[in-house]
Amino acid sequence: MKIDFELNPPNMPNFITYGKPKVGKRQDGFQVNTQSIHVSNLSEDEAIAYGELMKQTFIEHWRKTKFEPNS
Repeated sequence: MKIDFELNPPNMPNFITYGKPKVGKRQDGFQVNTQSIHVSNLSEDEAIAYGELMKQTFIEHWRKTKFEPNS
C-alpha cells in the first residue's frame, strides 16, 4: 500500500535559548534562568549555522528513534 501525503513545515521558534541554564537556589523557589535571543538578531551566517544545527539535531533524533526490525 502506498500513502501519499504532504508534510507540514515545523513550527519555528521566535527565540533561541543558549548557554547553560542557571538554576536558582532551592530556598528561593525553583527558578530556571535561561538566556535567549530573538531570531531577528541573528546574522544570515548565524541563521544558516543554526538551521544546520536544527537539521543535525533532527537527524540524530531520528536515528535514535528509528525502528529497525531484525537488528
